[in-house]
Formats: sequence, C-alpha cells, structure tokens
Amino acid sequence: MKNTLFVILAFAFYTSFGQKRDATTTPDIPFIEVTGTATKEIEPDQFFVSITLSEKSIDNRKYSIENQEEKLGQILKALNIDADKLTLSDLNSQIIKDKKGEIGFKQSKEFILLLRTSSEVSKLFAALFEANIKQADVIKTSHTNIVAFSKEVRINAVKAAKEKAEYLLEAVGNKIGEPIDIVEQGSDSGRDFNYYRGNVTLNREMSETISSSEFKKIVISFSYRVKYSIK
Repeated sequence: MKNTLFVILAFAFYTSFGQKRDATTTPDIPFIEVTGTATKEIEPDQFFVSITLSEKSIDNRKYSIENQEEKLGQILKALNIDADKLTLSDLNSQIIKDKKGEIGFKQSKEFILLLRTSSEVSKLFAALFEANIKQADVIKTSHTNIVAFSKEVRINAVKAAKEKAEYLLEAVGNKIGEPIDIVEQGSDSGRDFNYYRGNVTLNREMSETISSSEFKKIVISFSYRVKYSIK
C-alpha cells in the first residue's frame, strides 16, 4: 500500500532562559531550555481481524464449530490468504439455557487474522458474510515499520528543539553550547488506537464498502525537553 507520510514539526510548550543554580548542572552556567515535538501520520499496512466461531448444542441439536472452521479455511484459500496468518486467540465453553429453560452448552473459538490491505479486509468480510460467519471485526491496525518510524520521529523532535534553541539565541547574539539534559516528554507510539472510523461489526454494507479511507491513519508523536548551555 502506498503510504502517505508527512512530518509536522511543532516547537511549543515553553522556553526558559536562566543563569541560576541547578542541582543537575554545574552552578552558574547560563542555559536555554526548549521543547521540540515531531509528528508523523502513516497509513496502516497491518489489519488484525477478530473472527469468532460459535458452536451450540441444545437437546442434541449441534451447530458444528468444525464445519465453520472448514468454511473459514476454504475462504482463506480462495482469497489467497496464507493460513499461517490465522492464529487461535481464545477457546471458550459455557453452560447456557434456551427459551424453554433446557440446558445445553455453547462453545466458541476466536481467531486473529493478520491482513495487509483494506482490500483484503473487504473481500474477507464479504466472504464471511456469505458463509454466515458474522462475528468478525477489525480490532487493531499497525505498520510493519512502526519501530523505524518511531525512531525517525524521536530524532526529528530533538532536532526541532535544537533548531528552536539556535534561532532564539541568535536573536540575542548568542549560540548554543553542549546539551545538558534531554528528557522525553509526552509520546504516542501509534500502537493503541481505535482504528476504524465507525462500527466494526460485520454487516452486509461494511463487507461491500471497506476502503483504505475507512481506517484512521496511525499518528506517531514524540516531544523532548532539551537544555543547552549558552556560549
């Protein structure tokens, strides 16, 4: 998937000049303290889909979970989706009663399927709907290069702080010296978002209309407070 990437450098929060004593620095060293922030938005290329298969047995009438698993396997094969991308997340059994008070049991299996594009998600949901497997939703999105992007944003945030310190000191005829302190402030790694714009429960309309625009972009943002000595 083609990524739409951009970086916003924000120089904000506060700036402080001083020539006071600081317990973490050499006494009487003049310094400037600034905060730099960097942000990147990326389109996800990992879509984690939860698929729940439910089995019921009431008065010896059984709705087979094995049959649903077989259908799911056939769907993945037809869509050229690697079966290795499907993992079992949860296996659960519970006692239930029907409307007549007759006791039976309900068994369910939850699978997590990793897909690469919104088109795959759309095709999968359409196939599941036709197979009468309707407990499915997108629970998470991410990106294969999320760690590298986070590193890039961190670097840009520190650079933003340095740039701000430089032009502020230049305005008063000074230059920055060595960094005295670098502290990471608020951050967002882009891993824990509500990823879908709306209801994620499988329905006919959703199975026909999912596109990349339906999913929120992942926002990665970091802020650093940096203290520089003044030459």
